[in-house]
Amino acid sequence: MKYVPPIFAFLALLFVIALPQRAVQGASDKVNALPEKPDAPVAVTSTPTPLPTDVPDSTATPAPPRIPGRACLRINFEVSGDVAEAGTYEVVEVNGHSLASWEAEAGWQDSGWIHDLEISYEAVYVNVFYHSADGSDPVTMAIFNPAPGTEYGWVARGMCHAVEVGWP
Repeated sequence: MKYVPPIFAFLALLFVIALPQRAVQGASDKVNALPEKPDAPVAVTSTPTPLPTDVPDSTATPAPPRIPGRACLRINFEVSGDVAEAGTYEVVEVNGHSLASWEAEAGWQDSGWIHDLEISYEAVYVNVFYHSADGSDPVTMAIFNPAPGTEYGWVARGMCHAVEVGWP
Protein backbone atom coordinates (compact mmCIF):
# COMPACT_ATOMS: atom_id res chain seq x y z
CA MET A 1 0.00 0.00 0.00
CA LYS A 2 1.33 3.41 -0.94
CA TYR A 3 1.81 6.24 1.46
CA VAL A 4 -0.80 9.02 1.04
CA PRO A 5 0.28 12.39 2.40
CA PRO A 6 -2.17 13.78 4.99
CA ILE A 7 -2.92 16.83 2.85
CA PHE A 8 -4.38 14.63 0.06
CA ALA A 9 -6.52 12.74 2.56
CA PHE A 10 -7.82 16.05 3.94
CA LEU A 11 -8.62 17.40 0.47
CA ALA A 12 -10.43 14.17 -0.45
CA LEU A 13 -12.54 14.47 2.69
CA LEU A 14 -13.46 18.08 1.87
CA PHE A 15 -14.45 17.01 -1.66
CA VAL A 16 -16.77 14.29 -0.31
CA ILE A 17 -18.37 16.73 2.14
CA ALA A 18 -18.93 19.30 -0.66
CA LEU A 19 -20.77 16.83 -2.90
CA PRO A 20 -24.49 17.58 -3.25
CA GLN A 21 -26.61 15.59 -0.81
CA ARG A 22 -29.59 13.71 -2.09
CA ALA A 23 -32.62 12.79 0.01
CA VAL A 24 -33.15 9.18 0.87
CA GLN A 25 -36.43 7.74 -0.33
CA GLY A 26 -39.03 8.12 2.42
CA ALA A 27 -37.06 10.72 4.37
CA SER A 28 -39.20 13.55 3.02
CA ASP A 29 -42.32 11.79 4.35
CA LYS A 30 -40.87 11.86 7.85
CA VAL A 31 -39.96 15.54 7.54
CA ASN A 32 -43.48 16.38 6.35
CA ALA A 33 -44.96 14.53 9.33
CA LEU A 34 -43.17 16.78 11.84
CA PRO A 35 -45.22 19.49 13.57
CA GLU A 36 -45.33 22.92 11.91
CA LYS A 37 -43.91 24.60 14.97
CA PRO A 38 -40.45 23.28 15.72
CA ASP A 39 -40.88 23.85 19.47
CA ALA A 40 -44.19 21.94 19.61
CA PRO A 41 -43.92 18.65 21.51
CA VAL A 42 -43.89 15.51 19.44
CA ALA A 43 -46.06 12.65 20.73
CA VAL A 44 -43.98 9.64 21.56
CA THR A 45 -45.54 6.28 22.18
CA SER A 46 -43.80 3.24 23.47
CA THR A 47 -44.67 -0.08 24.94
CA PRO A 48 -43.45 -0.25 28.52
CA THR A 49 -41.13 -3.07 29.40
CA PRO A 50 -42.58 -5.03 32.32
CA LEU A 51 -40.44 -4.98 35.42
CA PRO A 52 -39.18 -8.36 36.59
CA THR A 53 -41.23 -9.77 39.44
CA ASP A 54 -38.53 -12.11 40.73
CA VAL A 55 -35.84 -9.62 41.68
CA PRO A 56 -33.51 -11.42 44.05
CA ASP A 57 -32.87 -9.71 47.36
CA SER A 58 -29.35 -10.46 48.53
CA THR A 59 -30.44 -10.28 52.19
CA ALA A 60 -33.43 -12.62 51.89
CA THR A 61 -33.33 -16.37 52.20
CA PRO A 62 -33.81 -17.82 48.72
CA ALA A 63 -37.28 -19.26 48.29
CA PRO A 64 -37.69 -22.61 46.60
CA PRO A 65 -40.00 -22.76 43.58
CA ARG A 66 -43.74 -22.92 44.21
CA ILE A 67 -45.34 -26.33 44.05
CA PRO A 68 -48.98 -26.20 42.89
CA GLY A 69 -51.31 -27.86 45.39
CA ARG A 70 -48.66 -28.25 48.09
CA ALA A 71 -47.48 -25.90 50.80
CA CYS A 72 -44.00 -25.17 52.06
CA LEU A 73 -42.89 -23.52 55.29
CA ARG A 74 -39.99 -22.88 57.58
CA ILE A 75 -39.92 -22.17 61.30
CA ASN A 76 -37.77 -19.12 61.90
CA PHE A 77 -36.61 -17.14 64.96
CA GLU A 78 -35.10 -14.29 62.91
CA VAL A 79 -37.77 -11.61 63.53
CA SER A 80 -38.10 -12.30 67.27
CA GLY A 81 -34.36 -12.35 67.84
CA ASP A 82 -34.77 -15.50 69.96
CA VAL A 83 -33.14 -18.86 69.36
CA ALA A 84 -34.41 -22.40 69.62
CA GLU A 85 -34.02 -24.56 72.66
CA ALA A 86 -33.29 -28.25 72.11
CA GLY A 87 -36.52 -30.08 71.35
CA THR A 88 -39.23 -30.54 68.76
CA TYR A 89 -41.19 -27.71 67.17
CA GLU A 90 -44.50 -28.81 65.69
CA VAL A 91 -46.61 -26.80 63.22
CA VAL A 92 -50.30 -27.62 63.66
CA GLU A 93 -53.34 -26.30 61.78
CA VAL A 94 -55.85 -24.71 64.18
CA ASN A 95 -58.19 -27.65 63.41
CA GLY A 96 -55.59 -29.98 65.01
CA HIS A 97 -54.04 -31.42 61.83
CA SER A 98 -50.27 -31.72 62.34
CA LEU A 99 -48.34 -30.38 59.33
CA ALA A 100 -44.65 -30.57 60.14
CA SER A 101 -42.12 -30.90 62.91
CA TRP A 102 -38.52 -29.79 63.38
CA GLU A 103 -35.96 -31.32 65.74
CA ALA A 104 -33.82 -28.38 66.83
CA GLU A 105 -30.60 -28.08 68.75
CA ALA A 106 -30.11 -25.28 71.28
CA GLY A 107 -29.19 -22.01 69.56
CA TRP A 108 -30.56 -22.83 66.10
CA GLN A 109 -32.63 -20.13 64.41
CA ASP A 110 -34.17 -21.70 61.30
CA SER A 111 -35.62 -25.07 60.34
CA GLY A 112 -34.89 -24.67 56.66
CA TRP A 113 -37.65 -25.21 54.10
CA ILE A 114 -40.05 -28.07 54.76
CA HIS A 115 -41.63 -29.04 51.42
CA ASP A 116 -44.66 -30.91 50.07
CA LEU A 117 -47.07 -30.25 52.93
CA GLU A 118 -50.68 -31.22 52.31
CA ILE A 119 -52.91 -28.68 54.04
CA SER A 120 -56.67 -28.96 54.65
CA TYR A 121 -57.71 -25.86 52.64
CA GLU A 122 -56.22 -23.37 50.17
CA ALA A 123 -54.80 -21.48 53.16
CA VAL A 124 -54.80 -22.38 56.85
CA TYR A 125 -54.02 -20.78 60.19
CA VAL A 126 -51.32 -22.52 62.20
CA ASN A 127 -49.84 -22.65 65.68
CA VAL A 128 -46.30 -23.74 66.55
CA PHE A 129 -45.78 -25.83 69.67
CA TYR A 130 -42.48 -26.52 71.41
CA HIS A 131 -42.09 -29.99 72.93
CA SER A 132 -39.12 -30.36 75.28
CA ALA A 133 -37.22 -33.62 75.64
CA ASP A 134 -38.27 -33.93 79.32
CA GLY A 135 -41.93 -34.51 78.36
CA SER A 136 -43.35 -31.40 80.03
CA ASP A 137 -46.44 -29.69 78.61
CA PRO A 138 -46.06 -28.16 75.13
CA VAL A 139 -45.39 -24.43 74.89
CA THR A 140 -47.36 -22.41 72.34
CA MET A 141 -44.84 -20.21 70.54
CA ALA A 142 -45.59 -16.54 69.85
CA ILE A 143 -46.09 -15.81 66.14
CA PHE A 144 -44.29 -12.64 65.00
CA ASN A 145 -45.85 -12.50 61.50
CA PRO A 146 -49.47 -13.50 62.13
CA ALA A 147 -52.24 -13.52 59.56
CA PRO A 148 -53.99 -10.12 59.59
CA GLY A 149 -56.39 -9.73 62.50
CA THR A 150 -55.30 -12.98 64.18
CA GLU A 151 -52.64 -14.36 66.49
CA TYR A 152 -52.02 -17.36 64.21
CA GLY A 153 -49.40 -18.03 61.61
CA TRP A 154 -50.54 -19.02 58.13
CA VAL A 155 -49.62 -21.39 55.32
CA ALA A 156 -51.06 -21.49 51.79
CA ARG A 157 -51.01 -23.92 48.89
CA GLY A 158 -48.58 -23.22 46.09
CA MET A 159 -46.22 -21.07 48.14
CA CYS A 160 -43.46 -21.15 50.69
CA HIS A 161 -43.86 -19.05 53.82
CA ALA A 162 -41.72 -18.46 56.90
CA VAL A 163 -43.56 -18.79 60.20
CA GLU A 164 -41.68 -16.35 62.44
CA VAL A 165 -41.75 -17.53 66.06
CA GLY A 166 -40.42 -16.44 69.43
CA TRP A 167 -40.75 -17.37 73.06
CA PRO A 168 -43.96 -16.24 74.76
